[in-house]
Amino acid sequence: MPIKVSLNEDESLILIESSGALLRREAGWGAERVGELARQHAVSGILFDSTQIQKQNSPSLSGEIISGFIQAIESEIPIAYVRPACWDEAYLEQVAIRIEDIPANSRVFDTVSAARDWLCDATGCKAAPI
Repeated sequence: MPIKVSLNEDESLILIESSGALLRREAGWGAERVGELARQHAVSGILFDSTQIQKQNSPSLSGEIISGFIQAIESEIPIAYVRPACWDEAYLEQVAIRIEDIPANSRVFDTVSAARDWLCDATGCKAAPI
């Protein structure tokens, strides 16, 4: 499966790692698992590392998967999404205009380190790094 959902060592951060071709079904499973962990543990942040995901054929599909995933979590927990490394700026722009209703507690980043820094700021460093 191209998506893995886990907790960091002190269970303050949900880690989502994905690679390869991520489809709606896998994203849906991932969102369900994140929701379960968020209800069961006192997590302060969510880090979604998709740097290894393959580029979809359509920016619309990429935007739909991201929107659906983030909206399905239904939480006020800060969500840091690290975009796939294979996306160039033109593709990213096309995806960004197709993402709908992203909560204010979510941000998209180019690197995992930038995402971690933002999560630390957003949570007062309650979301310990990986």
